[in-house]
Amino acid sequence: MDCPAVRRASDDFLAGELPPGTAREVQAHVEACPACSADLDARRAMRESLRRAFRQAKHLDATPAFMAALRTTLENNARQPSRRRRDTLMGFLALAATLAVAAGLGVAFLGSERIAAMGALARAAVGDHLNCAVKYRLKETPISLPEAAERYGAMYQVLETLPPDSVPTPGGEARVLERHACVYQGRRFAHIVFRYRGELVSLLVTAADGGPGAPLPAATLPHLTTASRIEDTPVVGFRTARYAVFLAGRVAKEDLTRLAGTIRGPLSDALPDA
Repeated sequence: MDCPAVRRASDDFLAGELPPGTAREVQAHVEACPACSADLDARRAMRESLRRAFRQAKHLDATPAFMAALRTTLENNARQPSRRRRDTLMGFLALAATLAVAAGLGVAFLGSERIAAMGALARAAVGDHLNCAVKYRLKETPISLPEAAERYGAMYQVLETLPPDSVPTPGGEARVLERHACVYQGRRFAHIVFRYRGELVSLLVTAADGGPGAPLPAATLPHLTTASRIEDTPVVGFRTARYAVFLAGRVAKEDLTRLAGTIRGPLSDALPDA
């Protein structure tokens, strides 16, 4: 299978709905393709976040009035002849199945759009890291974060001081070498370059896109994706309400995840949500 075919089949693969032979083809491709592996990890993480948000959304719980009416209906039905009782029960089961399918489709529709967008942004972030922090070959000259804040908004102002110049992590200190705003393939990033574990590691923040314009439910944010590889470069990311945040660099995946976990909370709290 090629990459487009795997991407089209990814949601069905995660849902366990592919024929066994097709599922094996997808698995084999993902194991050999870093880009599709990263995309699948992002899809899996987003599906789980959305499921968790749906479970925690108390306003979706059945109301006491509905439960009382349902109890009365079932009690009345229990006293009816068996055929009518069976027909009524089947009606309730059909309704429950319809609601479950509708909820599942809603989650899958929302998730697939946003997951695809995060995968594309992760590839752009790795490209920016490699072409800006490592090889210095961007077409457009980077500008300072204060200048970017004046031109493009408050997000860049936040990145002037967050994360701090020295970030202690369980894997060692990450020290800021450079802060600026740059453009890669037409997308503008706030870019912070660290020295971490002896390597250059980039923190890249950009406007999130894909799917409906409204922000994701708060319960799903900020969810740290599983570290993956793109162009042989480990990358890990998370979403805030309006921004996508990535860390990329050739350090061990677990070290990159530790750094992302240390940065995630304070940065998510500080980034503007509108």
